[in-house]
Amino acid sequence: MMASHLVKPDSRNCKRPREMEPQIPDSPMLSSLGKSDSPFSDYAGLFYKDKALEKELNDTSKEINLMFFTYAKILSERAAVDASYINEIDELFKEANTIENFLIQKRELLRQRLTVIANTLHK
Repeated sequence: MMASHLVKPDSRNCKRPREMEPQIPDSPMLSSLGKSDSPFSDYAGLFYKDKALEKELNDTSKEINLMFFTYAKILSERAAVDASYINEIDELFKEANTIENFLIQKRELLRQRLTVIANTLHK
């Protein structure tokens, strides 16, 4: 009766072999945490890329608006300078016209004096 001293493994106390256990990491929610090739990580990457793209677009939009504002300001300043140049040129034309009229009058007066002198010498 020595055999009674040998202990048979009791199937109730034994653990199941590992291959018989259900594999929990096969769950899509859990596997997406560790794997980068799952659809959820792709969506997370797309979400991050969308946020990064949105931030880039907002930054670019702000820069473009700043450039447009600066350009508009420069155009406005240039328009003001051009308007002042036009006013200056108008003033110069008026002054030149006044000088021309003055010179025409002086020439006419000189012609009259020379005519008087010539008539006096011919007498």
